[in-house]
Amino acid sequence: DIWTQDDCIAVKDSFVPPYTSSDMLFERVNCSGLGLVIGSIGGGTVRNITFRDAYLHRPVKGIYMKFNTPSPFWYHVDRIRGLIEDIHFIDIVMERVLQWPIWIGPAQQADDSNPCKANPCSLCWPQNPLADCNVVEASRFRNITLQNVQINNPKMSPGVILGGQDEINDIEHIVFDNVRVTT
Repeated sequence: DIWTQDDCIAVKDSFVPPYTSSDMLFERVNCSGLGLVIGSIGGGTVRNITFRDAYLHRPVKGIYMKFNTPSPFWYHVDRIRGLIEDIHFIDIVMERVLQWPIWIGPAQQADDSNPCKANPCSLCWPQNPLADCNVVEASRFRNITLQNVQINNPKMSPGVILGGQDEINDIEHIVFDNVRVTT
């Protein structure tokens, strides 16, 4: 059981060579907060992560995979291309999600006194037409599976997927298998 105002579970990239976080299973989770999270990823790799058998009651977001603008650390180690791959969300139920049940893309956050400043994606986006949401350069999603996901009564649309603007910022092989939304 996890009840918080931040990420319920957050798998981050590693700052230790080979800069990879991998091979994790999270199951039988009951939570509320910002959801089941991969990120914010800078220039490292997160791979082979499974969230299974989870119930999210009134989370802000549900499934949240996000890239952040790489910090100077990643440029120092010459590793600015982040990768999220082989991620599985299986048997997930979300009730009354306050924002987007599924978010795959840039981190939507405010690290400034102005909550609408995009860093890289504004908290005010898309409701404020002047707000920006920027895809993070050199971010890559690969082999993402959402299987048996039930979303009940979300406040906003079922999801956001942002990326894939070119061969550097690509998204490949996202599978939605038995993902259902009821209102």
